[in-house]
Amino acid sequence: VHGLLPAELFSWARPAASDERESDFASFDITLCDGEGRVCVEIEGFSMKRLVTAEGFAFDTPPTRSEMVFPDDDADDSNRSEQPLSPGEKRMAHNVSQGIRPQEGAEAFARALALGPSQLVVSSLDLDALIAQAQHDEQTGSATALGFQRPDLDSDFVAPRNDIERTLAGFWQELLGLDEVGVEDSFFDLGGHSLIAVRLFAMIRRAYNLDFPISVLFEAPTIAACAAMIAERTGSDPETGDEVAPARPVRRFTHLVAMHDGEGGPKTPFFLVAGMFGNVLNLRHLAQLMGTDRPFYGVQARGLFGDDPPHRSLVEAATDYIAELRQVQPHGPYLLGGFSGGGITAFEMARQLEAQGEEVALLVLLDTPLPQIPEPGRIDRALIKAQEIRRKGPRYLGEWARNRLAWELGKIRSRREGSPATPEQQFHNAEIEAAFREALARYEMQPWSGNVALFRPPLDRRWKVSSGRWVSAARQYVLEDNGWRDWVPETRVFEVPGDHDSMVLEPNVRVLATRIAACIEDAETREATALRARAAE
Repeated sequence: VHGLLPAELFSWARPAASDERESDFASFDITLCDGEGRVCVEIEGFSMKRLVTAEGFAFDTPPTRSEMVFPDDDADDSNRSEQPLSPGEKRMAHNVSQGIRPQEGAEAFARALALGPSQLVVSSLDLDALIAQAQHDEQTGSATALGFQRPDLDSDFVAPRNDIERTLAGFWQELLGLDEVGVEDSFFDLGGHSLIAVRLFAMIRRAYNLDFPISVLFEAPTIAACAAMIAERTGSDPETGDEVAPARPVRRFTHLVAMHDGEGGPKTPFFLVAGMFGNVLNLRHLAQLMGTDRPFYGVQARGLFGDDPPHRSLVEAATDYIAELRQVQPHGPYLLGGFSGGGITAFEMARQLEAQGEEVALLVLLDTPLPQIPEPGRIDRALIKAQEIRRKGPRYLGEWARNRLAWELGKIRSRREGSPATPEQQFHNAEIEAAFREALARYEMQPWSGNVALFRPPLDRRWKVSSGRWVSAARQYVLEDNGWRDWVPETRVFEVPGDHDSMVLEPNVRVLATRIAACIEDAETREATALRARAAE
């Protein structure tokens, strides 16, 4: 979005894919301009899916589940079960049946815009009736007022059986927006993610004065398992609440997190260091897609929980990570990796392991930058400003001045007032980030001759500057290999879909997992060939 929208807009839409005639999806790149051709908004990859519903987007009778098509429902119609609708789905079907046709909607929208009020409320439904219904639900405590219904899961619903489980179930319902949660339901199957997990464990901390890392969800993804861990730590009987002698604590690593049920299969383990904030939860999708026949360990930072200070040296962090790694796999060849800044720590681990006489078969870097990235100089910054002025006109100077002023005022306000505590800060994100950046500035790169595979998203060439170089939207020089070939000449580069964050998330992570698995298979084949050659000698 390049600026405020004028009263009149013109749109230019282009197909984003070469041929989608046989697909249910249509994707477009769209440019919105004002009457003089100045670009106001640029949209890439706007997608729509064809939904096959009853004629005119209305139902004569309440449909069955097989007749309802949802945006994420790609199943073949022939495989749909004729199950009756849930109460929530019946209500949605009724509301859909009261809808209006597209041409009626466009006319109503135009009339609404012509009214002139600053806020518009337009609905084809009886708003007073909806409000009365919501008030009735709230007064009677019906499920629809509390949240969405529990989704269909492989696990049967099991109600909470003790005070700890009931407390946790309340937390989960509030955070996940569900009307009920079974104690054997998986946090991840219910739609939980890292931001919700941070809030969940902040609530557990306040309720039980216990400090768990959010990575414990890999070990205890259900309310029943979490409740058992809380009972173990507090020394109380979950059934009665009576104090009991604490059980001998289960040994847990500080840094290693087993990201499969159990500890994986018989293949050589893969160890992946988390990014700058040290949290492995965003690597869960990758761990699942890599397959359960290979142990997959995330490596989390020190200081995520408890009173341990974060590492302020990448060398020390690598040494501590190796100490735990070798308890799982005493000797190489090792398969290592790191996401973002964690790749630099993994690089240091590889160097230390080789110095100890061990072999590292593969180092995987997930869009890892070099420790010190040169920033654009004065000439290149001037070239960037000139390009922005040509693109946006004089208003760019006003935008730049306002942004600069807001940034300076934000720094002053932060120094004077400090930032309010948030659940994320309660899990020491700020301290871990500060320590990591400090360690990064002091780390000295050394050449390495190992096997490195760098996976990165498509290059972001935003501005062309001096010497034919490009600068990204993050105002960093664009390098095809992120600069790694200067230190590891044989680095192989693989482009994967997504951006820096979404490359490890669905659906992009499926491509990433497939290509990492192929690199691991290639590395293991090389090792087997070399072993046979040594044996033949």
